[in-house]
Amino acid sequence: MLYGKQLENERLLIQLTAKLGYLDTVPERVAQLEIQQAKSAWIEKIAWAALVGAVLGIVNQLTGTL
Repeated sequence: MLYGKQLENERLLIQLTAKLGYLDTVPERVAQLEIQQAKSAWIEKIAWAALVGAVLGIVNQLTGTL
């Protein structure tokens, strides 16, 4: 019984060590993600500007025809 628990604990420790091995690359991956989001942020700004311009143009046309 005790030997079985020890084997299970060792197996869990090996699994935990394997999962924690990937944590050293987390800051690098987060930095890459932030850079990628910063590079694509201009697309959203342009889309909102186009949407606002289209809505204002439609409102202008509607008020001009009334």
